[in-house]
Amino acid sequence: MISTPIGTTATGKRSFPVAFRIEFLAAWDECVGHGDKAHLLREHGLATATVKRWLDARAQGRFDTSVEAAMSKNADRTPSQDRAEVARLRRENERLQEKLRNAEVAQEIMGKAYELLQGIDLSSPDPQTQIPPALMSKTQFDEWLARKRL
Repeated sequence: MISTPIGTTATGKRSFPVAFRIEFLAAWDECVGHGDKAHLLREHGLATATVKRWLDARAQGRFDTSVEAAMSKNADRTPSQDRAEVARLRRENERLQEKLRNAEVAQEIMGKAYELLQGIDLSSPDPQTQIPPALMSKTQFDEWLARKRL
């Protein structure tokens, strides 16, 4: 059984790591029964042409150089799961930054409204008019009416 997972490229195509190719070719060499190789191909979803390229490269001695080239090419490459996680975190960061901007604007508006209300309270000649009439209790409203002589 091959333990190395098959990766994917940035475009979504499957990528076969060097360890997978080595394990697959070892399993390929162990297939001696009728239909074993076809079963192995179906099990991993591989085409015969792909495996034939790997076998030809190994037979011509190019497998080692292709393995080294693949290793050096993939050495600085970020795995697709990490790239997807980075993309998800960037989207979340943008969403949270927008939310923060909205909260800061709301806080600024609330501060200005507070200053405006403080100014109204300080400029009011009657300290009893701090509560709007619509929010007064019945006794407070009656007192307010009496003060205003209404």
